[in-house]
This record gives sequence, C-alpha cells and structure tokens, in this order.
Amino acid sequence: MTGDEGIDHVEVLERLEDAVLLVRPDRIVGWLNPAARGLFETIDQPVGRPLVEVVRDHRIDALVARLAEGESEEVLDIVMPVSGRALNVRAVLLASGAGVGLIVRDATRLRHLETVRQQFVANLSHELRTPLAGLDLAAQTLAAQLPPEGDARIFMDRILQESQRLAAILVNLAQLSALDAEQMTVDRAPFSVSYLLEELVERYQPRAQAAGLVLRSEAGDQRIAALGDRAKTDQALQNVVDNALKFTPQGEIVLSATGGESLVQISVRDSGVGIPPQDLPRIFERFYKVDRARGRQVSGTGLGLSIARHLIELQGGRLVAESQPGSGTTLRLFIPRAPIAP
Repeated sequence: MTGDEGIDHVEVLERLEDAVLLVRPDRIVGWLNPAARGLFETIDQPVGRPLVEVVRDHRIDALVARLAEGESEEVLDIVMPVSGRALNVRAVLLASGAGVGLIVRDATRLRHLETVRQQFVANLSHELRTPLAGLDLAAQTLAAQLPPEGDARIFMDRILQESQRLAAILVNLAQLSALDAEQMTVDRAPFSVSYLLEELVERYQPRAQAAGLVLRSEAGDQRIAALGDRAKTDQALQNVVDNALKFTPQGEIVLSATGGESLVQISVRDSGVGIPPQDLPRIFERFYKVDRARGRQVSGTGLGLSIARHLIELQGGRLVAESQPGSGTTLRLFIPRAPIAP
C-alpha cells in the first residue's frame, strides 16, 4: 500500500459515522476517529490512554482481551449504564499482531424504534380482539336466522370467513409480539415425533380430502424422540402443513422423520407448484408472499412460515426449504434429539 492509499483510508475512517478505534496489543488506544471522540467524550486526550479509561466500560475492554486468546472477531451488544445508549461493538484482530480494531455503532435509535414497533403490534392485536369477537358473534347470530341459500347467505358467509381470517391474523401478530419481546418460555422434554406427525395427519385429513389431496405420514419408527417443546413444534408444523395445503393443487403431502446422532429431521414434502429460486431465500420473511409468482391467488398473511422458523429456533433448531418450480417444495425442521433409552 502506498502512502497516498494510506491517506485515503484514513480520510474514509475519519468521515465514518460509526466510531472506529485502533487498540494496540497492550490495550492502549493508538488512534480513533471523530465519531469515536464524540461517542466516548470522557477524556480530552484519549490517544495513548488505556482502552477502559476511554470507553469507561469493562465489557468492551474484556471483548478486546478475548481476541488475544485466539479469536479473530467478536461482537457484543451492550447498553451503557449511565447514558443508556445501546451500542453494537465489533472487535477485529488486525494483521501482523498490530492490535485490535473496534467498530462501534450507536444503535440507540434503532433499538427505540424496534421497541415502539413491538409495543404497537402488541397493543393493536389486543385492542382489536374485543370488537372483532363482537363482530364475529353478531355475524354468527344473523347467519343462524338466514335461509340456507340466497344472496344474503352468500354475503353473510363471506363476512364470517373474513372475520375468522382477521382473528387468525391477530393471533399471529400477538405471537410475533411475544417472540420479539422474548416472552415465550420453552419446555425441554422428550416427545415422540411419529405420534406428533400422526396427530397432524389426522387433524388435517378432512381438509386434504376436501381438496382432493393425499396427506400421509411416513414416520413409522416410534423410537425417534425429540427433546424440546412439543406444543411449539406442533404449532410450527401446523403452519408448514397449512402452507403446503394452500399451494398443492393436486397430488400429495408427505410428512416424514429421521433420527440422526444429535438431531431429528422432520420433513414436509408436497407435490405443489414450487417456489421460484429468486423467492426461496425470502419465504421466511414476515409478510412476504409469493402468490403471484406461484400462479395462484391464495389468502394468507405471509406470517406462518416466519412464526414456524421462530418457534423452531427457540428450541435450538432450524428450518430450511428446498424447492423447484413445478416440482413441489420440501421444508425440513431440525430439532435436538432426545437421548436413546438403553
């Protein structure tokens, strides 16, 4: 690197909005940009002073110390005790033993906006629940007094369908709010995967038959047991099966399970329309729907798979998808396996 290139790099670092500090191997601050001086305005002359004196937080100092033990990069999210600022701190080991580079981002505003969003969603779902329940009750009462056929019956059935869809959206929003606020507890207990899949097949069989679809389970080994929250795994699988039923115009949906050394794999395979490659990485995003790309207009909120992923990740598992347009979709859930009884 030439001298001019070095000057250019320094000019870029000087103009960054993120705070940047270069810390020597003895944890002495060697350089910092103006953003860092503004963020840690504790000492007039910070260069040449110990890091902990400049940042006034032992957690950041300990983060840098850990890199000397062999790690090449560490990330830490902290809230400063006095100012209340939320900081994202990234420590990177510099080449040739030159020390550590600290990149500190002030995430206070983002944290505040995230909190406001969570509170808004929680309050919205709570406030709409009562009037929606009243609307649904009134619609059911009127529907009971109408003849089985006619325009009035058609419109009333539509009102009932839409009120039930809104109720389902509120349930999803409330669940997402609880997940965001980390208020959901997770049970850790062994449960039979094959029994769970059999119950799911039985529960959704009437809907599958009404759509002319075959719904079956291939999880025959009753010894396969997962270690986690059965109810949350059931809810995640319900969302996955519901999605498969929506986007499978003909053919079958197959639920299966295999047990590895440490994980249980549960697969939901359908023979539906599939997902275009450009949409596949985004199907777990909230409110993302690929109905138009999949050639069908299907009602939904785009929340089901996002919630399923959260529920599985809460248990230390993961949810992945494989698909080809016109060849169906397979979603695989991986959750911890229970120890095999002797």
